[in-house]
Amino acid sequence: MYSIQIAAVAIVIAGAGCGADSSGSDERFILLFQNKNRFVDVHIPEGYEAGTPVPVVLALHGSGDSGSGFQQGSGLDEQADKYGFMVAYPTASTSNWAEGCNCNRPDIDGVDDVGFTDKVLEMLDEKYSIDKNRLFVIGFSQGGMFAQRLACERSDIYKAFSSVAAMISEPLSRVCFPSSPVSMMMINGTADAVLPFNGIPSGSFATKGAYETMIMWKNRNNCVGVIDSGTFRTSNPRTILHNVGGCPGSANVRLYEIENGSHVWPRGGLHAPALLVDYFGLNQ
Repeated sequence: MYSIQIAAVAIVIAGAGCGADSSGSDERFILLFQNKNRFVDVHIPEGYEAGTPVPVVLALHGSGDSGSGFQQGSGLDEQADKYGFMVAYPTASTSNWAEGCNCNRPDIDGVDDVGFTDKVLEMLDEKYSIDKNRLFVIGFSQGGMFAQRLACERSDIYKAFSSVAAMISEPLSRVCFPSSPVSMMMINGTADAVLPFNGIPSGSFATKGAYETMIMWKNRNNCVGVIDSGTFRTSNPRTILHNVGGCPGSANVRLYEIENGSHVWPRGGLHAPALLVDYFGLNQ
């Protein structure tokens, strides 16, 4: 059992969540975990009232970024204020998350990022009124690969997951057997040069392709329906939606395939924050 200490630093971060696009408030927390200070930036939505539980989205940054950096660029705070949910932006202990591939430095060094995210939720539950039946995970790039790991290991805690410009690592896919049905939404570009749509077939950093990852979740969920594929957007960027049917436990698995899409967090005609809010049911 790791000791945990929490220090709250009440700050307003200029341009990081509380700017023109957001009217809520921000707090930064320092958690001592595995003898190392870890940071979590939290956006509290406009109109939040203690005693009224709100949903929480755990937002995982990409390689080389930070929680505060992802907060500035993701556009999630604007959606949080509009629909009344909280967003927590933890920061990895190094430039990467321990995604479960046993191929990167945090995995090799024994960083327990799954345990760290557990502690983030405990801290949020202590400090705020959160709806523990409406907890969600999103991740971009390497943060999306870690979101895939949380889907494997914490399906009993989070209601749904999403990865953007990411898929599951090949080593993790072989040991991924979640205890509960998993709802997973993926957004991937076919021209992604960092994490290719068709995956990395071999080597230490091998991954499944985006479509393969969707099939894996279909199989892990024992979905019996067909995959319904059709055009979601005809204009730039043209996007195909693959939707898996017949999943038990109300699980929902889908993949947005962006034709000629690169390694980006989409905020243009295809708006990732709005898609996530709709998929998680946070706009209802």
